[in-house]
Amino acid sequence: MKSLQLKTLAVTIIAAAGLSALTVPAARAASPLNSGNFDVSITLTPSCTVSTPATINLTYTSFQPTDATGSSNFDVKCTNTLTYTPSVFGAATTDDAVNLDYTLGLTAPVGGGTGTGLAQTYSVDATIPYGQSGDCNSLTTCDNSLATNKAHYVTITY
Repeated sequence: MKSLQLKTLAVTIIAAAGLSALTVPAARAASPLNSGNFDVSITLTPSCTVSTPATINLTYTSFQPTDATGSSNFDVKCTNTLTYTPSVFGAATTDDAVNLDYTLGLTAPVGGGTGTGLAQTYSVDATIPYGQSGDCNSLTTCDNSLATNKAHYVTITY
């Protein structure tokens, strides 16, 4: 009987050794790995961009009975949820070449003033009030090509 027990023990050891050889890769995969947690720190600087409105062309006849109007669109794109305020420089001007008063204003889109991360379209609106004379020493037409105060700009404050 002792001989049978030794043979059984030998078969068990050999079988266990073979089984162990088959399971070594699985045992290695299950071994603990060295790891550590880490954070990603992000600093976001909010900003806005503004496109340049095209030239607003106005045509006016001395003493005309209605206002002369024109407009030009531009886009504002600001960081999502960032509040901002658009404005136009030189909102009330007397053109120094043709001596006509005009005003500039802004028309805002719905939701304007809060960034969405997408372009929001605004309009710069120009008005020459009716009934003005203006200055022109020509028999045809005059323009304000030599005006020193015709340049205006849009600003975005945030």
